[in-house]
Amino acid sequence: MKRGNFIKSFNYAVQGIISSITTERNMKFHYLAAIGVILFSLLFNLSRIEFMLLLFAVTLVVVMELMNTAIERTIDMITQEYHPVAKLVKDISAGAVLIVSLNAAVIAYILFFDRIIGLSDVLLIRLKNSGHHLTFVAILLVVIFTVGFKTLYKRKSGGTPFQGGAVSGHSALAFCMAASIAFLSMNGLVAGLAFGLAFLVAESRVEGEIHKPSEAVFGAILGLAVAILLFIWMG
Repeated sequence: MKRGNFIKSFNYAVQGIISSITTERNMKFHYLAAIGVILFSLLFNLSRIEFMLLLFAVTLVVVMELMNTAIERTIDMITQEYHPVAKLVKDISAGAVLIVSLNAAVIAYILFFDRIIGLSDVLLIRLKNSGHHLTFVAILLVVIFTVGFKTLYKRKSGGTPFQGGAVSGHSALAFCMAASIAFLSMNGLVAGLAFGLAFLVAESRVEGEIHKPSEAVFGAILGLAVAILLFIWMG
C-alpha cells in the first residue's frame, strides 16, 4: 500500500468519527464522557488491568454508537418513509448501545464505588508513583484535543486530522512526550535531549511545508500544557 493511501485511510476514518460527533448529540455526550472518565480515573490508583477494563468499556460504547449512527444513516438513505422493519432495525441497534452503556456503568461502579467511599484517603496518594499511566493519559488527551482543535478550525485553516490544520499534532505529541520524559527522569541531560528531538519534529513539519510556524508553536504549547498540568496536578 502506498504511503499516501495509508494516510488517506486514516483520514477517512477520523473524518467519519468527526462527522458523527458534529451531527449526533449522543456522540457529543459520549465524546465528553470519555474525556471525563479518563480524567476522573487519574484520581485513583488503578492497576493496569483495571485501567484496561475501563478503557475497553469506554471504547466499546463509542464504537457501538458509531455503528448505530452508520446503521441509522443507511436506513435513512434507503427509505424516508415509515416502515416497521426499518424501525425494528433502528431499535435493535439502539438496544445494542444501551447494553454496552449499562455494561460500562456496571464496570464503573465496580471500579470506583469503594474508592469513592474512601476518596479522602485516595486523594492523598494521587498518581505520582504511576508515571506510566499518567504519561499514557497525557498522550491520549493531546490526541483528543488536537483532533478537536482541527475540527473546530477546519474551515479556516483547512487540513485533515493527520495532515496540516490549525495545530500540529506531531509537535503536540513530541513536546508532550518530551515533558513527560523530563518529569519521569528528573535528569537535565535526558530532558534536554528529549526537548531537542521534539524541536526537530516541530521544525520538520514547518520545513516540509505541512504546517505554518504558528501551527507548530501552537502544537508545542498544547503538548507542554497538557503534560505539565497533569504532572503538577497529580504530583
